[in-house]
Amino acid sequence: MRPRMKVRSTASGFQAIVMHSQNKDHKPTLVTAGFLALDVVFGVEHAEPRIYAGGTCGNVAAALAFLGWDASPLARLSDDAAGRIVRRDLARWGVKTQYLSLDPVAPSPIVIEKIEHGKNGLPKHRFLWNCPDCGAYFPPYRAILRSQLNVIQEGIDKPDVFFTDRVSSASVELARHYRDKGSIIYFEPSGTGDPKLFREMLKHATVLKYSSQRARSFSDLLRSHKAQLEIETLGEDGLRFRLQRNSSAWHSLPAHEVAVEDTSGSGDWTTAGFLSYLFSNGNSNISTATKSEITGALEHGQAIAALNCQFEGARGAMYQLSRAMFLKAVGIIEGLAAGTPKEQKVSLSRDTFTSDICPSCRPKKHKHLTQDAKSSETHPATRLSAAGHLSRG
Repeated sequence: MRPRMKVRSTASGFQAIVMHSQNKDHKPTLVTAGFLALDVVFGVEHAEPRIYAGGTCGNVAAALAFLGWDASPLARLSDDAAGRIVRRDLARWGVKTQYLSLDPVAPSPIVIEKIEHGKNGLPKHRFLWNCPDCGAYFPPYRAILRSQLNVIQEGIDKPDVFFTDRVSSASVELARHYRDKGSIIYFEPSGTGDPKLFREMLKHATVLKYSSQRARSFSDLLRSHKAQLEIETLGEDGLRFRLQRNSSAWHSLPAHEVAVEDTSGSGDWTTAGFLSYLFSNGNSNISTATKSEITGALEHGQAIAALNCQFEGARGAMYQLSRAMFLKAVGIIEGLAAGTPKEQKVSLSRDTFTSDICPSCRPKKHKHLTQDAKSSETHPATRLSAAGHLSRG
């Protein structure tokens, strides 16, 4: 029997996703600028690790596209092995990929997630930034440049939401530009970066969301923010939020208890569910949204996050459940349906190796194909299943 623990979820509003999927008149638009990478997941449940498009911006874009949005992530991915898999995986879920290779392109970032059971039996994960085969560090994140802003702004006039988790000169300028046009600017910092640019981003943010753990590095800077809605996630204790018009009053939402396989991606799903609910119910104006409306939207996001926690990977539920079963499972968590959803396993049709995606390994591999083939037989733990070849359920 799997251990149970609390994750960010409570009960409310299952109709949000269903209503959204039925609304053909307007498809909300999202633009993301920030961390987008190839996720390599070494899980406990499956012997062979899996690879997916990931990073905060990749997850939010894919999740909202899955929920019916028009999502366009901005990145500088080159045409390397990791970049090709990321494009295929995002395209599979309906994400627009034409802005994934903005000039100048750079090697695609790669992140390894290892899921393990702690002494208490509960799952925990850690992230690694170097190749397990050759030991070289994977390529780092490279921000988009200001030289590409005209291309972006001419192609995407005014998204409903501009989401970013990293500050750069270009992301701050995009936030200013789209804020002036009336877009929601959703800022979810993972770290400080350049303090000056961080303060500038805070001036433009409509929604500010951060985790209590990560905020320790930039808590002093948060005092100057002008966001209309501030959200702080508290891990297994849930989250709390406050509206600018009543900044001294925090409102807490407790966690929901589910059987957890992996908590990675919980914050990304909370964001996606929150935005999906707001736009589905016509409450996309944060400045006029009531406490009740914000509560309902956040609770909906928590319910989706709780569902995904029952699968390995930041977006594992999308690969293990059909869309219909996904929606039904959210309804079960929200208390509006009964029964247990059955998993619809995804066929993983091709195996690859970490050396196939690691840019440091690949030159060596081309010179020593025979040697690599023998090595792969003695190191089965490095075998991966390519998300770019998943068959849709």
